[in-house]
Amino acid sequence: MFARNRYALADQVVYSFGNMVVAALLSRHCAQREFGIYILTQRSMDVVIQLSNVFLWSPFAFNLPGTEKEHRPAYEGSIFLLQLVLCLCFTLLMIVLCRWAGTSTRSMYLGAFAPLVFAMGGILFREFTRRMYFAHMRLQEAFWTDVATVGLQIVAVEWLYRMGKLDVAHTLPALCVGAVVVSLWWMLRDFGRIAIRFDRVVSDLRLNLRLGRWFLGTNMIYLVISQSNPWVLSSMLGSASVGAYAVCESVVNIPRVALNSMQNIMGPVVARAHDEGGKAEVRKVVRRLDRTLLAGASFCALVVVVLGPCAARVIFNTVPENAHLILILLSMNLVAFAATLAQTFGLSALGRADTTLYANLIALLVQCALCVGLVHRFGVAGAAGAMLLGNVAGIAARGLYYRKEMRIGSLSSLGDI
Repeated sequence: MFARNRYALADQVVYSFGNMVVAALLSRHCAQREFGIYILTQRSMDVVIQLSNVFLWSPFAFNLPGTEKEHRPAYEGSIFLLQLVLCLCFTLLMIVLCRWAGTSTRSMYLGAFAPLVFAMGGILFREFTRRMYFAHMRLQEAFWTDVATVGLQIVAVEWLYRMGKLDVAHTLPALCVGAVVVSLWWMLRDFGRIAIRFDRVVSDLRLNLRLGRWFLGTNMIYLVISQSNPWVLSSMLGSASVGAYAVCESVVNIPRVALNSMQNIMGPVVARAHDEGGKAEVRKVVRRLDRTLLAGASFCALVVVVLGPCAARVIFNTVPENAHLILILLSMNLVAFAATLAQTFGLSALGRADTTLYANLIALLVQCALCVGLVHRFGVAGAAGAMLLGNVAGIAARGLYYRKEMRIGSLSSLGDI
């Protein structure tokens, strides 16, 4: 287990480091408006990645341990085919959005969507191969393929800078090329192992949707919670405010790599715990994860509050106005998110993913009710504060749902006695 956690953490460090280096290069060498447009492309990628995650990757990770071994190659083949369909659909969606943004008043959004027409499919497919490694707990391969991806992408972006072509229109295709090259390794190693069964695709999709329908609502609501601030800020304060928010968010995301590394394996770990020991084993694993995540997130938040402004100056060559307050609010949000994160996976393993959707809906409603007013009053810090208050309400609700579910199991056991 220690070796797995080590590779999961190292993989997320590499993955986040690559994203940060690319963002830092654009922040240091491009205008703030160009950097803001780049952030919007990344938010757009977050949307399509989350859609793929809820329909394909997460249900696959939870369903795989309980799938009979002889059926697993066909199941993975169905996921592969469905991923190709999603890549095509999202590319077509970007073309439609480009037509919508083809006016002078929407030029900023055209600059974000147009590069994704050619780059989105390759980047998304690379993320698919990465999640397949996690689902099979092949964390060492996930790590080394991420090292290769990040290395190629950083070299490409540095080359663009030296050639005087460092902008969003050239950066996104460069990132895509690096992703596609590394994806070929998965194709060479794994494609012969999976089974393409067109007659199984529909039934496997139905299987995924039993969990995916709840994951869709849950993750889309969470995506709005976590990713809407740049869009709100761009509409109310302009693209420069997006860059300021992104700098602070990137600094807070430095310690988030450890949290994300745990998320990458929590789904498979909790699913296997449920398959092996039922609710009692899930309770044991979730309790251990909750304690670890809360302690780690609290320590990381303290470090960010103390050293965050210095890190922003070193990495991005700028310290936004009110950076200290923004960093405090975003760090507190990190702690709040980590406090009951493992319970989300526990509820999904127990077949109660719907309760996480309800909790996230509460968080979104609170954030929406407060966001505009707080941004008007406090600027960029107001957006961070609204998200914090919404997430506190959401995790409180999620904790109540989890404890209720565990009490139901305990009462049933007492009744059997």
